[in-house]
Amino acid sequence: MDNLSNEDVVIDKLEEMMTWNTFARSLVNQHLAKGRLSPNQWAAAERMIAKMAANKVARDAKSVDVNVGKINDLLVHAKVKRPVFRAEGLKFSLAPITLKNGQPAANAGAVYVKAGDEYQGKISGGKFHAGRDCLDDTPQAVVRAAQDPRGVAVQYGRDTGICACCGRTLTDPVSIEMGIGPICAEKWGL
Repeated sequence: MDNLSNEDVVIDKLEEMMTWNTFARSLVNQHLAKGRLSPNQWAAAERMIAKMAANKVARDAKSVDVNVGKINDLLVHAKVKRPVFRAEGLKFSLAPITLKNGQPAANAGAVYVKAGDEYQGKISGGKFHAGRDCLDDTPQAVVRAAQDPRGVAVQYGRDTGICACCGRTLTDPVSIEMGIGPICAEKWGL
């Protein structure tokens, strides 16, 4: 960290966090009210900032460039209400454009990535941004899915017996061989 003993640097970093971190907010409020923090509070603030920086480095190491155009096209043009595309053991879904209160969503246009129900990260601006708990193999699985969505969807269906588009069990032998149900193939343009 860049000279965290510098009071201004620490306070600036805490101010950046205070909208979502109550501990940072309490430290900033105390600093404003009393003009100082105790030595233990300074140490805790420096540890928190250093830990957050280390976590960001770890997340950035798992982030990769990815052309999500094909997956995005699938999700945008699917003729279903809430499209979820399953491939490579992952679930891809569109981030909402607006929140329930009508306000614009922070990640509008992004594609969310989950492994089961566990958030792995998001794809935005041509890059997969790994989440805190992102599995080590997720970034490369995202790249493979983005390169050939139809191919990985078919493989997913064949391997799991589950449709990559609707998540239902494939029962028809033709659907199992195709790796995707005929209704979903039509709705998703696969």
